[in-house]
Amino acid sequence: MEEYFLPCIFKKMFGIDCIGCGIQRSINFILNGEFAKAFTVFPAIYTTIIFFLVVAFYLIDPKHRNSKMVVFFAISNAIIMITSYVYKMKFLF
Repeated sequence: MEEYFLPCIFKKMFGIDCIGCGIQRSINFILNGEFAKAFTVFPAIYTTIIFFLVVAFYLIDPKHRNSKMVVFFAISNAIIMITSYVYKMKFLF
């Protein structure tokens, strides 16, 4: 399945992972039921999924629009992504 993944332009240009590297493999692991591997490859995968679900509900249901939830999950996801990226760059490379 990995031969169908989109290449990371950032990694090709600069030779290091981008902040989103691993998300395709992580989704593939989730679809195959390997949830721990999905987290290991891309720690923000579950908050990313929750964020997109919250945004979808926000756009679909105009009666229950809660922009505070969207902002909360966006900030939470960004913090997890940045923290895991800094950890990966500092300790794994």
